[in-house]
Amino acid sequence: MPAVAGKVPIRWVDPAAPWVTAVGGSPTATVLAPAIVARVALRYDEAKADLVHDSEFEAVRFPHADRVDPAAAHAVDHDERDLLPAAPAGRTYRLGDAPIDANTFFTTVSRELVDHLVRNVPMTVHHNPTLKLYGRPGESDTDFTARCEMAADERADADIAKLRDKYESRVATLARQLDEANAKAATLREAAEAKGRDELLSSAGSFLGGLLSGRSRRRMVGDMVRDAGRATGRPGGTQAAQAESKAARLAAEIEALEAELEADVREIDDRWRTAAADVTTFDVGLEKSDVKVTDLVLAWLPVA
Repeated sequence: MPAVAGKVPIRWVDPAAPWVTAVGGSPTATVLAPAIVARVALRYDEAKADLVHDSEFEAVRFPHADRVDPAAAHAVDHDERDLLPAAPAGRTYRLGDAPIDANTFFTTVSRELVDHLVRNVPMTVHHNPTLKLYGRPGESDTDFTARCEMAADERADADIAKLRDKYESRVATLARQLDEANAKAATLREAAEAKGRDELLSSAGSFLGGLLSGRSRRRMVGDMVRDAGRATGRPGGTQAAQAESKAARLAAEIEALEAELEADVREIDDRWRTAAADVTTFDVGLEKSDVKVTDLVLAWLPVA
């Protein structure tokens, strides 16, 4: 085996590892070439999204050249069992251009890998800027949409409650005035009708009395016309009509207020429905302090 920098752990890739072919290896080969297997801890931290999420990035870099290119690494989900602590028998080694015997090479690999992840591996989450809601890691479109709709419903309910407080006293005042106007109109109308009956009986009595007393027909008819005029213009009838007119006006005001309230509620509902649908995405980036290489291994990979 060629010399490897003293601070770097050495392992042998198990040919049965499921990712061997994906990174350019050959499970049946007996020739081994150097690959770098890395495990990196990532912390996505965004205060305004109230988000702290820990993740892990695992990759295999092969083949190696003298220049480090972390973008060429293969992201794989490897298991500790995929890396054997001892060399299989009957293997030969092939050394490329990478200076695997120098610690500085692996230091550079680690640094370049961190820089690459900071630049290129943000975590994308859902975002609703109107509601100031952020998605959670792994949250589906359906679940985030449901959360937005629930939040929008709560905001709409709060606005409608304020609206109810605004209209409640106005409606109560008009309703009380309407009840009073209706009661007054009924009282006045009843009084006017009773007075009309009395006047009618009085007129009938006068006519009958005049007839019996021998008054002329023309004079009795004139008295009847005057009595009818007094009955039509009696104060009670006019006041009842005025009270009924006021009641009708108050009822119209209440109806208009209800229509206004309905329009305001519809506007609130439409506004928050639109807000719930305002869904986009937000990238939570990484800082260098959020990225730590926890494992960097020189692994001998079977290659054709």
